[in-house]
Amino acid sequence: MKPVIIDENKIYAIGYSYATDWKNLCRTTDRAAYWSVIDFSNMDKSAYAGIENKSGMEIAFWLCRETGDFEMRFFFGERVDAVGAVPEGMEVLEIPEAKYAVFTLDSQFTSADQSAYVEAIRNLWQYIIEEWLPGSGYRHDDEKCNFEVYSGDVMQIYIPIC
Repeated sequence: MKPVIIDENKIYAIGYSYATDWKNLCRTTDRAAYWSVIDFSNMDKSAYAGIENKSGMEIAFWLCRETGDFEMRFFFGERVDAVGAVPEGMEVLEIPEAKYAVFTLDSQFTSADQSAYVEAIRNLWQYIIEEWLPGSGYRHDDEKCNFEVYSGDVMQIYIPIC
């Protein structure tokens, strides 16, 4: 599978972040499709639906904060074209500009069959890390972050490269 290489401007998203037990998520493939194990019942669905300036893509992103006792949170929200009002309980995510290798999940996998979909996402991450990246001629840009993007049944993984 060949990715598309793009230069992406700064990206903004508005959504929720969730505390995680990051010590059990040491490998990137363990963090893949993490949304599948989150209880979203405390999410205000009407506020989420009302986020202004949505671009039609949802972003799943790992937030890493050095708080003295390293903190890792999972962010899930809507990509926005411009930051407007931020609903109560949500936050703004700013992803710096970067060059990305963008991988699109094979269209045979859809969210309708969630277990197969999640497994396909994990397999795609494994392929990227173990096969594509080592032989690509690119290096992972460790100053930037990987993330997942969802738009309908299209799922993509963004890998920052240099």
